[in-house]
Amino acid sequence: MEGYVIMLDQQTLIQVAIQIINTCILCFALSKLLYKPVTNFLNARKERIAEQIDSAEARLSEAEALKAEYENKLKDIETEKNSILEKARAQADINSRQIISDARTEAENIHTRAMTDIKREEEKAKDEIKKQIIEVSSLVSGKFIAAKMTEEEQNKLVDDAISGLEGVEWQA
Repeated sequence: MEGYVIMLDQQTLIQVAIQIINTCILCFALSKLLYKPVTNFLNARKERIAEQIDSAEARLSEAEALKAEYENKLKDIETEKNSILEKARAQADINSRQIISDARTEAENIHTRAMTDIKREEEKAKDEIKKQIIEVSSLVSGKFIAAKMTEEEQNKLVDDAISGLEGVEWQA
């Protein structure tokens, strides 16, 4: 018996049997005392985890719904932006046409006023020329009267006065 590490004698077998009985009693007592609390704890934990998963899935679906809603809003905003830009372009086109029309009208008014001023100045110039002709005529007639000339000399003086006026350019 000296060469064996474990000896299976009666004492060892009794100790092993006592150990197995103690282990069984301990397992039975622990199962009666701890089985329900541990099972309840595990079930509660399982339910809590299931609730958290359900909650997470619900929040995920809400987030996806919000994401879809925001994407639709972004598309609507893009459409509205394009609509506003088109309206602004159309209004700018209308404004530019109105400005061009007003500018043409103003240019026509300026042209009309300028033509009126030119005609007025032309009339003034004609009146001045008439006054100068009257003055020249009165000078010539004064010379006729002062000199008491013959008809031949008078005709010569008239011809000289007319030839002197021929060099003047008339502006019509």
